[in-house]
Amino acid sequence: MGQLNGVILPHALSLLIGGARALYAILKLLPTQRKVVLITREPRQITVDFSLLQDAIRRKHPEHRIVVIKHQKLSPTYIPKALREMYHLATCSGCLVDGYIIPVSILNHRKDLRIGQVWHALGAIKKFGHLASGTREGPHPQVAATMQMHQNYTFVCASGEVPASIYTAAFGITADQVWPLGMPRVDHLLDERRMAERRNKIVHHYPQLQAARDAGGRTVLYIPTFRRGKHIPYTKVATAFAEEDASTLVLLPHPIDRSPLPQGERTIIGTDFGVLDWLAVADVVITDYSAVTYEASLRNIPLVFWPYDMADYLEARGLAVDYAAEVPGPIAESAADAVDAALSIGTPDYREFRSKHLNFVTDDDGSLPQDPPRCADRIVEALALPSSQGPQR
Repeated sequence: MGQLNGVILPHALSLLIGGARALYAILKLLPTQRKVVLITREPRQITVDFSLLQDAIRRKHPEHRIVVIKHQKLSPTYIPKALREMYHLATCSGCLVDGYIIPVSILNHRKDLRIGQVWHALGAIKKFGHLASGTREGPHPQVAATMQMHQNYTFVCASGEVPASIYTAAFGITADQVWPLGMPRVDHLLDERRMAERRNKIVHHYPQLQAARDAGGRTVLYIPTFRRGKHIPYTKVATAFAEEDASTLVLLPHPIDRSPLPQGERTIIGTDFGVLDWLAVADVVITDYSAVTYEASLRNIPLVFWPYDMADYLEARGLAVDYAAEVPGPIAESAADAVDAALSIGTPDYREFRSKHLNFVTDDDGSLPQDPPRCADRIVEALALPSSQGPQR
């Protein structure tokens, strides 16, 4: 069946793509508008990255309209929505995306249209895109080729040398298409006023967090990578906290994760807030292969790694880095070891990690900059939008 799909599906997709390109050629005859299109794969709410990009566009180009589109996966219900995406791509002055967007990759765009990829993570530990092609969890190679996966980007934003090299391979692009612009979330994470506001909002919603801290406890986030078709052992981590007298465990499951979740006074299911919000209150993060590693390192939050299914994960998807050499924290063998480490770990020194993985947004030695690097402004400038005085393209 897999081989059959590898032949029939690409052929059917090729026919659809041909029809879409013919229609798009007509749409491109329409006048170009002073408009920036932001296309996101986030189904629930606008991300911090896109929110800050909207602010930067309004500030730097107030004459441009902003159109935000929530992209859906390929399905029969997607077809009418695809027409809307095609119309806005054909008539916009610039476009930014945060994931693989079908019309962006498969269509033939105007030569003067700049399209920027603002990936939804500061870096990568696990393989994705073309790096994962042909693996159990990755795309079928022939389908990826037919759909021109991750093509047509003018630039891909990166925050450091190591992510830049990974993006080059994962997106199947040349090194000169990866630009050292950082990502808007960097400014968010380094803005102490903004993070204090997020912390106050969460503590107001969960007053037990402050009570626990006053009693000497820690707020420990468990943020595992989503596993397709497999349950994540949240209960093992919660059980390891059972005898702890003060600390609070916050579980942050993926939106489509259906693993059983434990209940308890000192366990919070933190889906009322986003991961970046929770980093405003976290004392420690336990994870495995998640790119939250990068965000936590910008906040100097201690990290503990529990890759409980390493052998299976390597077979299912694979890792983009040398795990033991690159992760900036202790690697635990069990849930109990992970919790013990989380409750005893001291203040980390992430300068060496940041000097390789985040050096486009930090000082050369990995020290945090005194002033945020204005990543959202950099990205908007990279779009080279027409000014209000200049001619519309």
